[in-house]
Formats: sequence, C-alpha cells, structure tokens
Amino acid sequence: MRKLLFTAFASLALFAVSAAADDVADGEKLYKTKTCMACHGSKGARPIQSYPAVAGQNEKYILTQLQDIKSGKRVASKDPATGHPYTEGMAAVMHILTDDDLKKIAKYLAAQPPAKPKAIEPAPSAEDLANGAATYKKLGCVACHGVDGKKASVPTYPNLAGLQRDYLVRQMTDMRDGLRVNGQSKLMLNIIKKADDAAIQAMATYLSQIDRSAK
Repeated sequence: MRKLLFTAFASLALFAVSAAADDVADGEKLYKTKTCMACHGSKGARPIQSYPAVAGQNEKYILTQLQDIKSGKRVASKDPATGHPYTEGMAAVMHILTDDDLKKIAKYLAAQPPAKPKAIEPAPSAEDLANGAATYKKLGCVACHGVDGKKASVPTYPNLAGLQRDYLVRQMTDMRDGLRVNGQSKLMLNIIKKADDAAIQAMATYLSQIDRSAK
C-alpha cells in the first residue's frame, strides 16, 4: 500500500513539474509574439526607455499587475513625450491575451534571472547612495520590500532592487499623489506621502543600483 501511495505521489509531482515547465515555455512564446519584448526587452531584462525590467520579479506581483492593467484598475501618469499614460500601450494589446496567457507570461518572467542594474550618468556618489538607503529604512520600506529591496515579504509585493531609477521615481510619485491605487498600492499611501520629491529621488537612485542578479 505504501509503495502504491509513494508511486502515486511521485507521479503527481512529476506531472506538476512537467506542467510548470510547459507553462514557462508557453509563456516565453507569448512574451515574444505579443509585443511584450518591444518594451521590456529580451527575457524581460533589457527594457527600453524607463519601462521596468520584469525578469525575476515575483510571479504573483507580475500577474496582478497584468490583470489590473487589462481591467483598467492600474492607471499611470502621462508620458510627457506622447501625452499618453505610460500603461496605455500595454492596455491596448491586452485584448489579445487571455487570463491563462497572463498566468503563463508571469510564470515565464518570474523564472528568468534578474537584470543587472542600469548605470546612471553621472554616477551617484557614496553619499547619495547612503542618503537613499537611510531614507528607505527610515520610512519603513524594509518591512514590505526587504533589506535593500531584494526580496519582498509578500509575493504580491514587488522586489525593487535593480529597477530603473526613472521608473521607481514615477511609481512612488504616482502612489504618493493618489494616481496609482490598484491592488496593494493603496497600502503604501500612509508611508510614501511622507516622502517629498527629493526623498523619492534619493530612494530610487539607491534602489536602482542594487544588483539583485549577483549570486
């Protein structure tokens, strides 16, 4: 009896691993063919402009953001170059993706190695980085996003380390100003409202230079 149970559990485990691998492979195909790569780059690690690097991000966080952009719950400030919200491009193609497609894309991106930080010109000084780190800790960001932003405490929160500075500034500002309130974002309001533009810039500079890809 025990042998039969062991065999059954082993078979289920192998099936689950195989199914997960299939989802990742399907997610890769969808990512490459449904315009995602145009903005977020190869494997989600080489984004253009100030779009986020999504490689190695928490799967549940990626999925909830994709779902919220599709439903219109996540809105964004306007790109001064175009006059349109930063999320508009993604929202426009969401009709060609099913909920199952979104789950597979999230699983694929979460399985990719995180991107290396993008260098800032001019390079921030040690004082700039220390100021950002102190502000990050003072506001209590560590509680949800982890030490140095490398590992969020909850799967639906994002890892912040290594994200582009301009993207981080925009998201923190949008949350502080009450524009982005989807999902868990509204929980940040009481914290981020204490940060002025200089504090947000300092934290974004600090977090953007932390290498989450390093082993």
